[in-house]
Amino acid sequence: MNAGIINKWLCRFLYFSILFVISPDSNAQTYTPSSLHNGPAWAPNGYEIAYSAVRQGRYDIFTIDIWTRARFHVSNHPANDLYPSWSPDGSQIAYYSDRPNTIGPFPPDTIIYRVKGLYETYARDGYRPSWAPDGQTIAAHFRGEKGNYEIYLMNRFGRDRRPITDNESTDVHPRFSPDGSKIAFVSDRDYQAEIYIMEPDGSNQQRVTYSTSYDLDPYWSPDSKKLTFISNRDGFFNIYLLDLETMELKKLTDSPSTDIAPVWSPVGDKILFSSNRYGYFDLFVINVDGTGLTRLTDTEAHEYYGSWSPGGSRIAYLSTERGEPHLFVMNANGSRKRQLTR
Repeated sequence: MNAGIINKWLCRFLYFSILFVISPDSNAQTYTPSSLHNGPAWAPNGYEIAYSAVRQGRYDIFTIDIWTRARFHVSNHPANDLYPSWSPDGSQIAYYSDRPNTIGPFPPDTIIYRVKGLYETYARDGYRPSWAPDGQTIAAHFRGEKGNYEIYLMNRFGRDRRPITDNESTDVHPRFSPDGSKIAFVSDRDYQAEIYIMEPDGSNQQRVTYSTSYDLDPYWSPDSKKLTFISNRDGFFNIYLLDLETMELKKLTDSPSTDIAPVWSPVGDKILFSSNRYGYFDLFVINVDGTGLTRLTDTEAHEYYGSWSPGGSRIAYLSTERGEPHLFVMNANGSRKRQLTR
């Protein structure tokens, strides 16, 4: 991050009880973080990445420039700050924090659905606060006074927080569609984890997946007409594609392994995902018609949390190749892998 960007952001730090919207401050310090908690969040400019890592026994938010590797310590608090998400214009970052709060709603304290103990660690995390495309509204899930999780909306300052789901079940992982017309989320209101969609104000909530197994991790196509997700309806977790206009369901992968964390490429022609089909978790891409499966990483380590750069030319991810998880970046074809954090 260069001085021009810092000046542009006016060094703002805004505190909103549970969810924070922040920008790096002028006293940000460079340092070497360790033990990354969650995967990379690309800035809209395509060369900065936000992530959460341990420093002095707690998780803080950091950013790194992929070219200069300049690191900035964005949040600095005794609590844990996790799951950063950039605003569409790159001027703010929203994230969860467990700093003390006596008035609900409260931040999530655990992942809701564990996939053989792997979902929290290796799947694309659904905890990130989701910005509406116009940058004026944020969706996130919180634990209410009843103890269950509901989905809330708030303005870009973290204020006017209001629930848009209200039931006795678990509603989590909201994601605005790229065109802002819908929100996808996961709910167990029908006694099984399934995927739902609703209007941005919470109206017209509809179930769109049906199985007796787990349907998780929905991710919108760039044109907002389709969703990819993972399901173990055939015994193993594979990648599925659902056309929301025709409700046609297509199974993209078919492997006796765990395929997770599907992410559409920015132009909508490929799906990036992580799979342990060769023992360790590696990153793969596949065409949206199910052809052209390509392995991008091949190490005796886990590669996961894959994320496309805004232009689609690069992929950032975490790897345990050096022991603890570190942040890497590579070209979209798997070439020129570079470790960013040490």
